[in-house]
Amino acid sequence: MPPGFDPARMKAQKAALAAKRANVVARIAPELPRILGDGYRPAFLRHAHRTPMDGGYRHDALAFARDVLGRAELTRRQRGELAQWLYERSGPAPRRGGRIVRLLAGLRTVRADRPARRG
Repeated sequence: MPPGFDPARMKAQKAALAAKRANVVARIAPELPRILGDGYRPAFLRHAHRTPMDGGYRHDALAFARDVLGRAELTRRQRGELAQWLYERSGPAPRRGGRIVRLLAGLRTVRADRPARRG
């Protein structure tokens, strides 16, 4: 750290910037906090402290999703939804089908999470 900089203030600034990144990514990609639930914020803050933002918030969201898929303990449902989210957004243009395909995939996920009916 350069001379004259207060380490405590720099640490606070770093934490504030990481929190801002988490908030902005949650706003532009609201599916990520929905998929990860309470684990979103701590996972994003770990990602932010390890990885500098490169290329804007959209790229940050994609990098975060890749990071979480590679490192985090996720449920099968979370892993599937996050992989699908990443697949749909990682190309140069949205994948074909858009909302309808996501809606149908969501319905399949809901049905798969329900216990089997008896009777």
